[in-house]
Amino acid sequence: MILPGASSGRIRWSSIGLLSVLLALAMPLQAAKPTKPWRALEARKASISKVEVEIGDVFDLTRPDENIWVGRTANRLHVTTREAVIRRALLFSEGDRVRERRIYETERLLRAMPFVKNARIDPVVQPDGTVVARVQVRDAWTTQVNAGYSQVGGQKSLFLEIDEKNFLGTGKSVAYDYSKDHERSTWGFSYGDPQLFGSRWTLGAHLQYLSDGFVRSFNLERPFFALDTPWSTGVALSQKRTSLYLYDQGVEVFQAPFIQDEVRLAGARAFHQTETRVWRGGLLFKRQDTSYGLITQTGPPGPLAPPTLTDRRLRGPALTLSTQEDAFESFEDLQGMDTPEDYNLAWTAQMELGMYSRSLGSSMTAPFFRIQADKGWSSSSENLTLLTASWDGRKPSTGLEDSHLAVALVQYHKWTSNQILAALAAVDVARRPDPERWYYMGGDQGMRGFPNQLHPGDARWLVSFDYRLLTEQRWWGLVRLGYSAFIDMGSVRRMDGQGWSRVYSDVGVGLRLGNLKSSAGRVILLSIAAPLNREPYQSRWQITVGNTMRF
Repeated sequence: MILPGASSGRIRWSSIGLLSVLLALAMPLQAAKPTKPWRALEARKASISKVEVEIGDVFDLTRPDENIWVGRTANRLHVTTREAVIRRALLFSEGDRVRERRIYETERLLRAMPFVKNARIDPVVQPDGTVVARVQVRDAWTTQVNAGYSQVGGQKSLFLEIDEKNFLGTGKSVAYDYSKDHERSTWGFSYGDPQLFGSRWTLGAHLQYLSDGFVRSFNLERPFFALDTPWSTGVALSQKRTSLYLYDQGVEVFQAPFIQDEVRLAGARAFHQTETRVWRGGLLFKRQDTSYGLITQTGPPGPLAPPTLTDRRLRGPALTLSTQEDAFESFEDLQGMDTPEDYNLAWTAQMELGMYSRSLGSSMTAPFFRIQADKGWSSSSENLTLLTASWDGRKPSTGLEDSHLAVALVQYHKWTSNQILAALAAVDVARRPDPERWYYMGGDQGMRGFPNQLHPGDARWLVSFDYRLLTEQRWWGLVRLGYSAFIDMGSVRRMDGQGWSRVYSDVGVGLRLGNLKSSAGRVILLSIAAPLNREPYQSRWQITVGNTMRF
């Protein structure tokens, strides 16, 4: 247990207590898989004679609590997902031998679709021994109006998005967004197609107009949509014309024009596969051009010196390697509400290793790399531990630069069916980071009782604890009420050369309103937090409204 104690206006934490909590979070727990109904059918080599698809409306009118005017009206307004969209996502077809793993992998793929609330595939054994695969899908409410407002350290931000994730039942998404904060006003449009022309290709496009520029992106890809997908390829393009803002003590202190263009071409193939694990290798080519304008001081003089802004041209090929194992388990009410959440409990890893070359037009010759690994552990549906670690950077002749190492550990424990204890421990360390990738400590970075961009730095740590209480109070089958209480602690190694900041800490409470008809059971958070050791220039309370879930 971590025990706070006050001293000279600061918070001191028991190192023994902190160590015990982190060790408990890291303890690996293995989950036992229950027997599943498709296993025996695979063992006797049964075949799928027919695939039936049943798509249910958003509200289940066979349930008295949903057969009300809200449910009936919503069902009439909702456009049901077309059957062809669901069939194209299946990893099996009529005439195939039963493979248990493919059945449950298909369930996860369907649940991951933003227009599907839940999915289940059941076998119906026929007199001749063949099997009918009954695919039952429950549609989600896909017309989302997302709004957020926050007031942190005197900085106000407003966000509004209208998002249709299943346009005319085709699975395509169309969204419009508007936001305004202390930096800029933004409005944008995005389009996504997960089944381009009825294929496995995906298309995404996004256009944002800013009060100080624009952002454009385009992505065309045929991904590894299943464990045994043999190959993948894609292209991603982006353009950014905006301003780079640098902060200290919660206020803007420097500003410079910022231009960045990126191109990424990639392709990979599976070269080794077992029943549950696959290894993939490939090639990619990266191009990134970054340029800065004249930096100007926009805030009062302080200890933070203006950074050196150096234009860069980076071009080079790389080899890629990845591995993935199918060891997914389903949980409920960890992040969302009343919705299955799928987590992989096996090790997965990705790596790319390449070389920027002057012969290809780069402004430097430098190796570059990116490594990421993930793992989950669980002893039951009431416990889950997730580990994520990543490291990326480049190494010209002057030494390692823009290197970022990140490690995060998340723990969920269901105290009772309606009470969840959640904890996050995260550490980020950078070496000679590019200015647009500085770390900050503040409200947007998880310290909910503090202003945004409290201090810039090249290293930070953060620990958060949440107690979440879910009530049985539901309104119209649409919203579920919950509460939360939380505490955050963190520190940053400052860019102004003053070393590590003091350990900041805050406490707060909030409401959690679960959207029971969204695909992810998304939660709207209304929280109020108070700093336990605030800076003289910040307010006593910070209020946040939004639906961004950190863990």
